[in-house]
Amino acid sequence: MKHGYTNDTRSDGDVVIKRFQGPDADLRRATESRALARMAAAGVPVPALVAAPPGELWTRLVPGAHGQDLIDAGHAAAVLSSCGRTLAHIRAVAGGVHGDYGPNNMLFDPVTFATTAVLDWEWAHDGDPIEDLAWCEWIVRMHHPDAAGELDALFAGYGRRPAWAARHAAMLAKCHSMLALARASGPESPNVHRWQQRIELTASWRSSR
Repeated sequence: MKHGYTNDTRSDGDVVIKRFQGPDADLRRATESRALARMAAAGVPVPALVAAPPGELWTRLVPGAHGQDLIDAGHAAAVLSSCGRTLAHIRAVAGGVHGDYGPNNMLFDPVTFATTAVLDWEWAHDGDPIEDLAWCEWIVRMHHPDAAGELDALFAGYGRRPAWAARHAAMLAKCHSMLALARASGPESPNVHRWQQRIELTASWRSSR
């Protein structure tokens, strides 16, 4: 499926089949399975789990437009506002950290921009809530730099704007964890160089807010 990178993800139009690949695949599969059940019970919009055969998770296909497609279509402010509100809701009812939170892993109603699903919970863990907020900001700054001026909507939706120093540190920490994961796949992996470049770029960012 479009926007799926880490794993092999396919759909028949009704069910999405995610086959976990790479380092710690079994651990990530178990993490996502538990997180989906927990979030669904708490009322967080997530795909319904259909089956969990070895190495896979089957979930119900959720209608909605992908967040990054909507940003590219000029709806960054509406998408980021919804990202902020949804993250605040997760904090209020379920806690925990998604681990890769942002428009890259979210679906939205294309008219109202309400969140229809938060996807890919394989990196879920206990931690500081700033991790998800900062990573959502990172996704925009890295992949949609022309929309960075709309980040105020993210913090308005969330209800607060942590200090830049704390957000920046959280971004860099996540980048370094992704570099470590890339190295676990092998020193010759192209992702090693990619994440080294991203760390350098992220370290160079400055913000007055």
